[in-house]
Amino acid sequence: MFAQINHTAIISRNYQMLAKFYEAVFGLKYSSFRVVDAPICSDGYVGMQLIPRRDGYVGGIDHFGMVVDDVDTVLDRMQKKHRKANIVKRPSTRPFAAYSGHDPDGNVFDLAQKKNDTRADLYKEQVDSGWQQDRHFNKFAIRTPNAEQCAEFYADVFELQPVNRDTGAPGYHLTDGRMTLSILPWSIPVFEGMSIKRPGPDHLGFHVEDIESFRKHVASVAGANPYLAPVPLGGSPESEVRKMFFQRSASGKLQMTDPDGNWLDITDE
Repeated sequence: MFAQINHTAIISRNYQMLAKFYEAVFGLKYSSFRVVDAPICSDGYVGMQLIPRRDGYVGGIDHFGMVVDDVDTVLDRMQKKHRKANIVKRPSTRPFAAYSGHDPDGNVFDLAQKKNDTRADLYKEQVDSGWQQDRHFNKFAIRTPNAEQCAEFYADVFELQPVNRDTGAPGYHLTDGRMTLSILPWSIPVFEGMSIKRPGPDHLGFHVEDIESFRKHVASVAGANPYLAPVPLGGSPESEVRKMFFQRSASGKLQMTDPDGNWLDITDE
């Protein structure tokens, strides 16, 4: 594939605790590339950066990153057909991506070029040493006003391919061969009965070896350390609406959260 999704990022006041959650629940491993203020962990192919929340920033799932065969090709494709999108070069001190960009709706992504940029392989180091695991990232979902236009952008510019399966989930679903980018529609009416969720990153997806054994593992982790327990879904009239809303948007067998309340969609298929 011309492009691969290689990392995700979450902003949180509890970033160290979240890193422990993803390590304990999904088996993510810390990268040997250590950043004091932002833990980096990985499933061997796709990484996650846990970023401390700073002044002016909103907590939650923040962005995803891609590696591409050639950045100049990306720029050329954007300028010819998608001029509402753009990318800029990042400071040389950034260890995660040489560029940052946005799609036509302003959804942000990081960008690095394969081979020429050592940052492109930062999250893949474990697989190079022969390590793989059953629990791994499989989806990054965005909710955005012009979902069809954004789906065309990622297909045209990054050659992501439509997912040929009937998930029942709304929106557009594209893949790099391993990770799915789900682009879900956003409008005020879809939030009837619940508070409005702003456009942008919506949820993350994981593949696990078996749903039932995974449920037991999550319960065991939460029982051993309540600070690593997921935030419950449902329980009040509005939160039940929110729970059903998430379930309709997801394609997995189990919907849950991390300790910060970020939505996670889990499947064993």
